[in-house]
Amino acid sequence: MRHFKSYITLMLLTAISLLSSCSDDFDTPPMMVPTANRVANITIADLKAKYWQDEPNYIATVEDDLVIAGRVISSDETGNIYKSLVIQDKTAAIAISINANSLYNTYRVGQEVVISLKGYWVGKYNSLEQIGYPEYYEPKDVWEASFLPLETFEKMAQLNGLPRPADIDTIPATITGLSTDAAGLRQWQSQLVRFNDVKFSDADGQAAFVAGDATTNRTIEDAGGNTLVVRTSSYATFKNELLPLGYGSVVGILSYYGTSASNGTWQLLLRSYDDCIDFSTDFSGIETNPWTVAKAISIQNTAREGWVGGYVVGAVAPEVTEVKSNSDIEWKAPTTIGTTLVIADDPECKDYTKCLVVALPQGSAFRTQANLADNVEVYKTAIKVKGTMATYMGTHGITGNTGTKDEFRLSVSTGGVTGIKEGFDAGLPTDWANIKVQGNKAWYQTTFNNNGYAAMTGYKGTAPFDSWLITPAINMSKVENKVLNFRTQVNGYSSTTTKFGVYVLTSDDPTSCTPVPLECTIASAPASGYSDWANSGNIDLSGYTGTIFIGFRYEATTDANYATWCVDDVVIGEVSDDNGGGNGGGGTVVSGTEADFETLNGGEAVGQYGTYKTAQGWELKNGNVLKGGESDSNPVFKVFGYKSEGQPYFAACINGKTATVGTITSPVISGGIGKLNLKYAIPYSESKGVLFKIEILQGGNVVKTFKVDNASAAKLTAYDYSVDVDVEGEFQILITNLSPTGSADSNKDRYAIWALNWTNK
Repeated sequence: MRHFKSYITLMLLTAISLLSSCSDDFDTPPMMVPTANRVANITIADLKAKYWQDEPNYIATVEDDLVIAGRVISSDETGNIYKSLVIQDKTAAIAISINANSLYNTYRVGQEVVISLKGYWVGKYNSLEQIGYPEYYEPKDVWEASFLPLETFEKMAQLNGLPRPADIDTIPATITGLSTDAAGLRQWQSQLVRFNDVKFSDADGQAAFVAGDATTNRTIEDAGGNTLVVRTSSYATFKNELLPLGYGSVVGILSYYGTSASNGTWQLLLRSYDDCIDFSTDFSGIETNPWTVAKAISIQNTAREGWVGGYVVGAVAPEVTEVKSNSDIEWKAPTTIGTTLVIADDPECKDYTKCLVVALPQGSAFRTQANLADNVEVYKTAIKVKGTMATYMGTHGITGNTGTKDEFRLSVSTGGVTGIKEGFDAGLPTDWANIKVQGNKAWYQTTFNNNGYAAMTGYKGTAPFDSWLITPAINMSKVENKVLNFRTQVNGYSSTTTKFGVYVLTSDDPTSCTPVPLECTIASAPASGYSDWANSGNIDLSGYTGTIFIGFRYEATTDANYATWCVDDVVIGEVSDDNGGGNGGGGTVVSGTEADFETLNGGEAVGQYGTYKTAQGWELKNGNVLKGGESDSNPVFKVFGYKSEGQPYFAACINGKTATVGTITSPVISGGIGKLNLKYAIPYSESKGVLFKIEILQGGNVVKTFKVDNASAAKLTAYDYSVDVDVEGEFQILITNLSPTGSADSNKDRYAIWALNWTNK
């Protein structure tokens, strides 16, 4: 930066001259404004187009005498933008990778920078087009854009004038408007954008921008549920700031990351916490600081979401569809019906204008445990409910509560199941509580050798840990055989502090009761690797009455390594010698060369998600049954077509919701398998492309695995997939949705599979 160094030198000389002068004239010298001696001759947009290549990594040398100019829109002052400078002109923006920190001291926001490019380089690093330095990446045998030495950039760049932040264009954008074709990538990459009317999906008054010590992806979400990653470095000065609540505007540098030309992700980089605008600073309405009923009434129909605390005072009376008076409420228990609750700040309240009405969704844990028709002990007790503050049944209400365990809290234990038989093959059940008392790691579901189970580890977490996996409420008065049995497995990893235990609790909140330890057999850690599965034995629960919970507890303090504990086949109410043993195939062996999906659900298409079987024994879990037809009207879609005249194809649609991920499992099939063929399509609009795996099993063990990865798959378009499997003898086929969106709360990434067939080996 010749001009800038000259400017500094001149200022120093002027200062020395003043100090050495005998004159008493101390007038301030005129300010020296840097002036570039180069003039832009190409726009940033034209430069990007000229050197654009579709490959995710490349580097090109600029041979023409090209000069660009733009104003700085980035800042690395808070540490969230790393060794990067971003400039913008009226046409586009481009990132410049520079091997230096604290660039903001010289390149202030709004500063115009003129850059000469002849003999220098433009390229990409993992799909982001930028000005950088050539570097060879050996694992992929490609050249890519890396960090320019600071000295090199200073030769290329000149400052022009003083910073003018007011001249920066912050471009309004929408999440759905971010196209990923070549033109869209050039247009949006590196721009300073503003997303209005969005919320942070994870904001709950407790989650910060960064979880633990690792760079963290959070998401913003618009009113339509469309999401965008907000990526925050663990070095950002605002990493521990809580995610703002409610809806507001988010400003940031729009980056892009993808390791292949067809699969990338938009990422927003905040320059500082101040890039979050007009969000709520009121951190009430969280579970630990819920709104009062009066407060919830005052913010009705403002789209505010949060927790409300109060007392259960009744339920809406039978045949009432709109609450207009106190007589429309049953202020008692038991109530006639158990479909709603009415809550108030005062347990003695009988004024409907001071109350909130909340629905108890059919089949939910909320209805089972809280309805006053069956659970009179809930009457006049404290409760917390999560939802949206909005009119319901013509009066003040809470809407949007789906009835899952993480959306309500009772102060008394109620109801309960009369037995449990859980193998964790479809994920962690939604009616089990997953509680982190300490630490940032929770229990999770995983699969090995086609057997699903629950697991917990402190690996890569922040100690100390106290994590619980807790059953639904168990009504011991109705449990016929009062015994518990389960299986455990452990890999000790030389941990010296990790502990595992099993407890009886009187609440699914272990901090609100005194857990009672149970004597049982658990696995012992071997010198290395995982232990065998250990059976707990039949644990006597006959001494317990009323409603109880069983909690599996993982504890550890700071350690060099942390053990991994696994739990499977939890059974309450049945005496067992071996506790099952997980999945292993077996059963009746069938023959043939195609799946009989036409007999799923008895040959009836159905939009409801559940478990369905065919006549041969194929099992569809966490999916629905679709079929071909003349029009698109769920569960009928044209894309599936017809197997023969008048006979539509039936498709098994597997859900990508991670809490209940979809699978297709065949019976044991004879004759071996040569080539496997199938068709697939996306019937719904919420998928991030297609990603599922196909496993071939023999004797319950996986012998071949294939992945179907089509990130650019379009909705209602049929795709063919074929693969040479080459396995002799009896086999099973297991297809599992790999859930690229990663959503545990809603239906996502649903793929329909049909015309599945194979050749014998």
